[in-house]
Amino acid sequence: MPELPDLLYISRYLQRHVLHRRIVSATIHQPVVIRNDIGDPVEQVLRDLSFTHIDFHGPFLRFTLSSMVELVINLMLGGRIQHQQSAEHPLGFKLIALKLDDGTWLNICDQQKMAKVYLVHSGDYSAIPGFGNQGVDVRSPEFSEELFRRLAAKHSRKQVRVFINDHTALSSIGNAYADEILFEAKIHPKTLVASLAGDDLLALYRAIRTVLQRGIDFVAESGQPIHSKVRDHMKVRNRQGQPCPRCGTTIRREGVRGYDVFFCPTCQPVARKVFIDWSRQQKGPGDTHTAS
Repeated sequence: MPELPDLLYISRYLQRHVLHRRIVSATIHQPVVIRNDIGDPVEQVLRDLSFTHIDFHGPFLRFTLSSMVELVINLMLGGRIQHQQSAEHPLGFKLIALKLDDGTWLNICDQQKMAKVYLVHSGDYSAIPGFGNQGVDVRSPEFSEELFRRLAAKHSRKQVRVFINDHTALSSIGNAYADEILFEAKIHPKTLVASLAGDDLLALYRAIRTVLQRGIDFVAESGQPIHSKVRDHMKVRNRQGQPCPRCGTTIRREGVRGYDVFFCPTCQPVARKVFIDWSRQQKGPGDTHTAS
């Protein structure tokens, strides 16, 4: 799933290469993913419209088109967007393909068909679940330490991993960067927000800004196609069984609310009783225990 650094990279690329291009034709390969709030057939509505503005809001990519129409895309877990050049092969599992007036294609792809594509009247997002209740934009000046502490107090009964993944509070932190943020702040993912001391909250607030900016810089510098998932800079995410880059302890995987989380049991010690206390297990790169 594209996360904030990915979405920023994608939107900036599209602003350079797709903005003001005209849609010559639209081909719908998987009608099941389309949510059409306009009424007329999607292919008919999109034909000959031009992109007038491109940005993102939370996890949603937003394309403003001429004739007061918007195309809003939530790529969900496995969705990808491809700007296909004339000499390139299209990605597999296309959901919708837009042919542009310069001969390129904008393809929305998802093998699992979980991505959602919304066609709405400009400014009317009532048909898009989750669009209207996004929390504070963590890139904005509004995201101050004081506001973060107030949000933490409001969500004090949650586990910290659940809190920072709640898009109605913080817009928006995905699973991969949540793991990296908690590793940076040295906080166990199952720690209750209410148990975080003032210094812990400050460390978490700073980690959100630091880790996301690090991700933004790394993704931009990688220069990969916008359909690629850039994760080489991750320190704990998907690195189960590898040594912690900070202390050498084996990185662990556990589940929080049905999602995999990755952490270092030494750098992020458990703060309350949990089913498995990995800090009591054998440490080091030779340890091959896994968590369920």
